[in-house]
Amino acid sequence: MNEEEKYRFDLNGYLVLEGVLDADELAALNSALDGHGLWEGENKHDFGLLKQYNPFIANAGPLHTTDRPVRDLLAHPKVLPYLEELLGADLRYDEGQVLFSRKGAGALVLHNGNTPWEYPPLSYQVRDGQIYAGHLIVAFCLTDALADQGGFAVVPGSHKSHFPMPDEYAAWEKTGDFVSRVPVKAGSVVLFADTATHGSWPWEADFERRVVFCRYTAGMVQHTSPAPVPEDVDSDDWTPVERRLLRPPFAWHQENDGGFKERQRTSVRTEEGWVMSEYAQQIIPAAGDAAETTAGERG
Repeated sequence: MNEEEKYRFDLNGYLVLEGVLDADELAALNSALDGHGLWEGENKHDFGLLKQYNPFIANAGPLHTTDRPVRDLLAHPKVLPYLEELLGADLRYDEGQVLFSRKGAGALVLHNGNTPWEYPPLSYQVRDGQIYAGHLIVAFCLTDALADQGGFAVVPGSHKSHFPMPDEYAAWEKTGDFVSRVPVKAGSVVLFADTATHGSWPWEADFERRVVFCRYTAGMVQHTSPAPVPEDVDSDDWTPVERRLLRPPFAWHQENDGGFKERQRTSVRTEEGWVMSEYAQQIIPAAGDAAETTAGERG
């Protein structure tokens, strides 16, 4: 994540990353999702949950128990560095779903906003140049969504707001230029803080809108119940990175060494006082650059 991207994310609460998915990835994803027959309610594969709110919207999940092309998105190498920058190296995948929309799908109400005192672990915070986004959503766009066609709606800067949006704004009874349209091309990703007030514009295009949403939190946070469980990755069909992302939430960093889980210390005591540990420098790069470390035990 370069300095320009960091500035824009902190300013607006979201980033558009273009060209994340190539043509082969898009073809594999759309083919896999076609096999689920979501519009017919067949649920041919193990999605587990299918919600068809109306004839124009189909929403299904979870993602981590379904087709390999979809599961490949969970730890996508072009996205994971952004997640680690904004949530720390101990982040975890929380949940996700597929969203299909057809022409006639109305607007999705504007929801969420920064509520630091309602649930601090999910709030947006910045300290000493390090962003902590709390809860991130990655929207993998499988189809175009141009400005006049509808799609993602967001209130830029609302991830830092300390006041709730008025009900008439959230319900689209009142609107204005404070709500932005975010046009995207197929293969792009919209990375946004869940604390940014967001929703969807009515879908006006003749073709289907397809988005895969993946949600991530810091390691000690669980946003949605139930969380992925160890049995979900109890096979050889998972990479080490995917296994790490699907861990249940935890408060202490855990490193499995022969079955023994050791708590990793974030600070050590020296003659000069408390300083950041080598482990902490690895997971908090911005703060670690200026820190001096030494081996030792915390008292």
